[in-house]
Amino acid sequence: MDELLGACGLDCGACPAYVATRENDAEMIAAIAARWSGEYGHEIKPEYVWCEGCTTEGERKCGHTRECDVRACVLGRGVASCAYCDDYGCEKITGFFEMAPAAKEKLDAVRSSLPRYS
Repeated sequence: MDELLGACGLDCGACPAYVATRENDAEMIAAIAARWSGEYGHEIKPEYVWCEGCTTEGERKCGHTRECDVRACVLGRGVASCAYCDDYGCEKITGFFEMAPAAKEKLDAVRSSLPRYS
């Protein structure tokens, strides 16, 4: 797959924070912070936005990434994403799918391509 999938199945490669970070564009980061502040009803500072992807080696992770239970679980289990987990469909990820059904579609597609789970 060409996308950079996060632990939960979101396409990090399509995330404006990831794109702005990759381009090292502080102005774009500030604009995203302002937009997210309005969308989520509380102040989001630019330093909260910088992100190199939740499962990549980089140091910069958006604020939510650092507190994400799904990401912590994936890293703890040593798998690339929930699609590779023997407990796929656990309560942690199914709750997330209610908010992000496209992420489930992505993970299901990855999982169905794996010989072990197809």
